[in-house]
Amino acid sequence: MSSSQPHPYEAGSSFKPAFLFLNPEQRRALSALYGYARSVDDIADNEAAAPPEKQAALADWKARIEALFAGVAPQNPLEAELVRAAGIYSMSKENLLLILEGVGMDARKNEYASFEELKYYMYRVASAVGLSCLEIFGWRGDNASAYAENLGYAVQLTNIIRDVFEDARLGRVYLPLEDLEKFGCAPSLFKNFIYPDNFIELMRFEAARARGFYTRAQNLAAGPEKKKLLCAFIMAQLYSDLLDKIEARGFNTAGPRIRLNGFEKLRAVYRAWRYC
Repeated sequence: MSSSQPHPYEAGSSFKPAFLFLNPEQRRALSALYGYARSVDDIADNEAAAPPEKQAALADWKARIEALFAGVAPQNPLEAELVRAAGIYSMSKENLLLILEGVGMDARKNEYASFEELKYYMYRVASAVGLSCLEIFGWRGDNASAYAENLGYAVQLTNIIRDVFEDARLGRVYLPLEDLEKFGCAPSLFKNFIYPDNFIELMRFEAARARGFYTRAQNLAAGPEKKKLLCAFIMAQLYSDLLDKIEARGFNTAGPRIRLNGFEKLRAVYRAWRYC
């Protein structure tokens, strides 16, 4: 399967432009990682399932990851792809379990009191994904952990800003309650699809926080192996540009989901390539 051919788990990925710059084996591995992350996330987001059912399904995935890394034969194509990727790129079992732990929080937790508490969640659902990506990209420099951590926070905050109304419909408020209190925003605000001035100020505050993490991640990416991070740079640029577009539209995210169009994606790819 060539690098120009899509893999089955890439469908719907926001990172598809980055996939195109990987060699065939890397693309296959990243597709498997995305498929795993998507599969476990779908469990937590299943509105038809009760919390105990979700917890049982996630516990089953945890048992399967432990078994796969212990040498037990895969039971389905996705597991087989994960085993293949883990073997080729020495992927860490711990990162895959961290992703599972973070998704499990979605199945039982609906709000976060502080930003430090939110960071605990974001590290698991986003930074751990980044660490697994860096294993596939072959970048294990001294700054790898800090780079993945900061970029994970940046991307996940961008997602939270974009999906604040959609998440509220599911009964989730990811923005820290301490931030809402600071700007005089009640959690119920996100269920009413209104945009008072204090809501806009809150969103600007969170957007600035996300940009700080984008900047810190970029500053950590240096050295002779920097070119291995082209795909990570593309991912970062895509989401950074998306954040800019959301803010340019006044954080009006209650309607159709704001996305980058084809030209905007190409521009993001070019900016990342130029930096690399």
